[in-house]
Amino acid sequence: MKLPVATTLLVMLAVHAPVSAQSLVSERVFISVNGLFQVTSNDFDDSETIRVNAENGRFDTDYDVGGGFAFDVSGGVMVWRNLAVGGGLTRFSTSTPTTIDAQIPHPFFFNQPRSVTGEFEGDRSELAVHIQAKWLVPVNDKFLVTIFGGPSFFQVEQTIVNDIDYTESYPFDTATFTRAITDDQSESAMGFHVGGDFAYYFSNQVGVGGVVQYSGATVEMAVPSGTADVKAGGLQVGGGLRLRF
Repeated sequence: MKLPVATTLLVMLAVHAPVSAQSLVSERVFISVNGLFQVTSNDFDDSETIRVNAENGRFDTDYDVGGGFAFDVSGGVMVWRNLAVGGGLTRFSTSTPTTIDAQIPHPFFFNQPRSVTGEFEGDRSELAVHIQAKWLVPVNDKFLVTIFGGPSFFQVEQTIVNDIDYTESYPFDTATFTRAITDDQSESAMGFHVGGDFAYYFSNQVGVGGVVQYSGATVEMAVPSGTADVKAGGLQVGGGLRLRF
């Protein structure tokens, strides 16, 4: 998988920074608190064959899982030269507009399905716990660049449409969507993350910074047709408070 361009540039900066800029970091503990925007969309869909009125029909759902705002906090402790280890937590949630398109067989005639369409707005939430290795590159007393990465554990909750209710009346040539029948599923998976952080310190302890990070995992959700591979995470950008001690 190709890394985001911004992250690649950060790695190059760390490798080619002057030796004087890579002196040992004097502080031992680093904390960052960020507001993020997740750029990546993780849309998915499902298609199921249904049996109604002694004939096969279709039940299709398309889930629009767009980007949105997230909260992120992380910390690290120096263990050797410019190397720190630590952890982080990212929380992301967004609404998931879902389009439903069903083909319901006619009760009297074969090969004359009624089209039933509708919309439902569900929810997606992701909690990612990161284990991080961090390489700190002090540019000067005020400016610090950090490259980080490691494994991530994702817990993903998603509203899934399992069925629909619809109305019909004689002569049954049409049917009308009334509501979606849903449940909320929660699944987990291991993934990874990588990124870079730029920090500017007003004082020895307090500063602000920006971060670019990419994280990802694939969870398996139960859907009407069986299971679906649902992507979680993505490219996130943002910034916030920096502390060091």
